[in-house]
Amino acid sequence: MSEKQLSYGVIALVALLGLGPIAYMVGSTFFDSSGFTVSGYTRLLEDAVFWKHAANSFVLALTVASAAILSGLFLALLLTKTHLYMRYLFLLVLLVPLLIPPYILAYGWYALLGREGLLGGLLFGFWGSAFVLYSVYLPIPLFITALFLRKVDAGLEEAGLLVCNWRCVLRGITVPLLAPSLGLSFLLVFILSISELSVPQFLHYDTFVIESFTQFSAFYDFKTATVYAMPLVIIVFAVLWGMQGLLSKTRYRVSSHKKMLMITLGKMRWMLFLGVVLFVAVIVGLPLAGLVMQSTLSSFIHAVSEALPVISSTLIYGAMGATLLTLFGFLSAHIIVYRTTRLWSLFEKSVLLIFMLSSTVIGIGLILFWNHPATNIVYATAVIILIGYLVKYLLLTTEISALSLRQIPASFIESAQLSGASWSQRLLLIILPLAKESLLLAWGVGFIFVLRESTITMLVAPPGETTLSVYILTQMANGAPAHIASLCLIMLTLVLLPLALLIYRLKKGTLYDRT
Repeated sequence: MSEKQLSYGVIALVALLGLGPIAYMVGSTFFDSSGFTVSGYTRLLEDAVFWKHAANSFVLALTVASAAILSGLFLALLLTKTHLYMRYLFLLVLLVPLLIPPYILAYGWYALLGREGLLGGLLFGFWGSAFVLYSVYLPIPLFITALFLRKVDAGLEEAGLLVCNWRCVLRGITVPLLAPSLGLSFLLVFILSISELSVPQFLHYDTFVIESFTQFSAFYDFKTATVYAMPLVIIVFAVLWGMQGLLSKTRYRVSSHKKMLMITLGKMRWMLFLGVVLFVAVIVGLPLAGLVMQSTLSSFIHAVSEALPVISSTLIYGAMGATLLTLFGFLSAHIIVYRTTRLWSLFEKSVLLIFMLSSTVIGIGLILFWNHPATNIVYATAVIILIGYLVKYLLLTTEISALSLRQIPASFIESAQLSGASWSQRLLLIILPLAKESLLLAWGVGFIFVLRESTITMLVAPPGETTLSVYILTQMANGAPAHIASLCLIMLTLVLLPLALLIYRLKKGTLYDRT
């Protein structure tokens, strides 16, 4: 098989598994047993309740994205451009909410505050949903801004410091240069917030994603559920278009400085340090403390013994899903980085599009596409769960692999090519060995995100198949509080343990020694 044939095969398979169900879902909204119809959309336009929930979703996502951008910018500057004490530890701890199922943070706050009183009342509804989602998605603008801060030309900042102080330089040079990356972060947080199901559902705040999910799961009304999901598909396309425009404007001069220009905090250092400690304690520490306080040693041991079969199947699904994501992520990155076909750009955009779609939309699309007698070998087995994981999170492993492939000197590949090495020999003997550390990182990231996924599993899993994230959600309906808190702590352990192993591996300095 040639390199081009393999590339086309990967593109065709991802298109079939990822784009095929979405296209089929969109097309199904215009047909019923009588033929072509737009009755579903007529009903949608006339449904005042749905549009009220849609407005709720928009306000929620706008609030979360705005708050995350403002605080993410401040924290990125503080934890990246200053020598604040323990700044790397703060970055690591703030990443945790993004890696665990969002409903665990929501339940942690419920365990801490309950339903009574002023704070308990605020937790359920708009403000509680907004705060939890803000905590979950804050790492996105924080890390994207921190990444692009390293690309700002320090020479420009130095020139600015000749005529004014750091406050003036940040306002007039650094932050304006970050505007495209801030816009990109805003769009990502907005689309992820408006697509989230579990947190608004648990905290009783009606959104149109919940409306679509309810039509599907409670009333088995596939047509209405699909039509009600269409506004989200349209929003994703609009956001994708906006992101492409922002990315095209994100250009930075390469700095001649080896290190980023740092800000001296002076007397404010300890005050800012204590402020960040307090912030991290509220965002991450308090909800996790609520889980620990509600759980007991006996309930934890009982939860482990009772959920052991589910934990085992979760680890198996996690390993299989991570392996598939690593394999296809590497092949996808190879196509994009080395541009092995003319379709590489379209393929890259398609992978991004699927990632941005909500798990609810992907799940409904997979069901409509595969739920036929001829495809029962996929729909009635665990294969459909793995397909859902693959198409949803392929972007993550692709970007990790692409980052590593771009660091391999082109001279290595060119020398091998001139010496007569075939593309498969270059792949197996040069590219793979040099990218092995990034493959390990991709596998770990894939494993963590497969573990935290609940909506796709809940929608497409055949009878008898489940994962810990879904099991916890079902227990939240009528389980004992101590038991639920213990299950959440088990999930935290499963997520944080591979994260700790990855950090240890990265700390050994083997992944990016070539940079």
